Amino acid sequence: MNNEAKGGKKLSADEIAVFCDQLAMLLNGGIPIYEGTYILYSEMDDKATKEVLKKVDEALKENLPLHEACKKADAFPDYMIYMIRVGETTGKLEEVLHSLCAYYERESMVAASIKSAVAYPVVLFSMMAVILLVLVWKILPLFENMFRELSTDIASATEGMMSFGMQAGKVIAIVTCTVLIIVLLIILWYQTKSGERFMKKFLVHFRLTKKLTVKIAIGKFLSSMSLMISSGMNITDALELAQESTDNNDIKERIIKCRDLYEAHKPLDEALRETKLVFGMEGRMLSVATKSGSTDVIFSKLSDQYNQSTTASLNKISSMIETIMVVVLSLLVGAVLLSVMLPLVSMISSIG
Repeated sequence: MNNEAKGGKKLSADEIAVFCDQLAMLLNGGIPIYEGTYILYSEMDDKATKEVLKKVDEALKENLPLHEACKKADAFPDYMIYMIRVGETTGKLEEVLHSLCAYYERESMVAASIKSAVAYPVVLFSMMAVILLVLVWKILPLFENMFRELSTDIASATEGMMSFGMQAGKVIAIVTCTVLIIVLLIILWYQTKSGERFMKKFLVHFRLTKKLTVKIAIGKFLSSMSLMISSGMNITDALELAQESTDNNDIKERIIKCRDLYEAHKPLDEALRETKLVFGMEGRMLSVATKSGSTDVIFSKLSDQYNQSTTASLNKISSMIETIMVVVLSLLVGAVLLSVMLPLVSMISSIG
């Protein structure tokens, strides 16, 4: 759940992870928060990030707590700001910062896996479009000129076939380029808030991606629960914040139901299993962890498992798309070449 944009840079998950990690290390070294943020600000090279850290540093100099300083900078997600507030309230700020670092590192890994799954097919499709354009507007005209020079005694049927092949090649190239332009426009639109909201809603309901989006959302839920519980937050408040921070409506409804069951004095592991936020062995592991007082640890381990599973699923999808794209590219290029070569072979045979 991110702040609405008001202008200025929004830090990425990777940048937030680095910020939290460095701040935690400075606190561990006995350096006060206001000095730590000044050190980070003064040593930052990136101008946009430096401006964000400057706002945080100036707010701390006004004696504002860290969570309010981060909120004033308008570059951090609400979830991070709330967790820093919890850390300051419970006196576990350093532990919370370390946990936030791990949380946003996992967020960054999932985001990188998704980008990788999308980027390679787009690059491959772009190469396909370039190859077809070169074939149709550079290579095929050479064959066409050759045909015209030799076609004085050739049957009109062969000439018609050649003309049809040329037109078919152009149509294939134009359609491919059009699809590529549409894909690139969708990617650019996704960079906007309205585009991001629409695409997330579409992927949640699209049959081929629905399971994957649920898996990603559950992984984030487990990771955030680990962070909140380890920070000293009670289960009810943790579930409420987890519900507010997820953007998957299906998972949000499950968390609400889970919280209601837990408030009705049902054990946490049973409430999670009943709402299908965890399954089978995961529920039994959580039950044992709850009794041994290591609930946050098991949530963290389950989150890692889900993230690994998500990465594997994304890699599988990416490999499948790559294979399909290579096959389609081969077929399209082959179709364009055959549309010209067959009439040419027929023409040469008739000359002979």
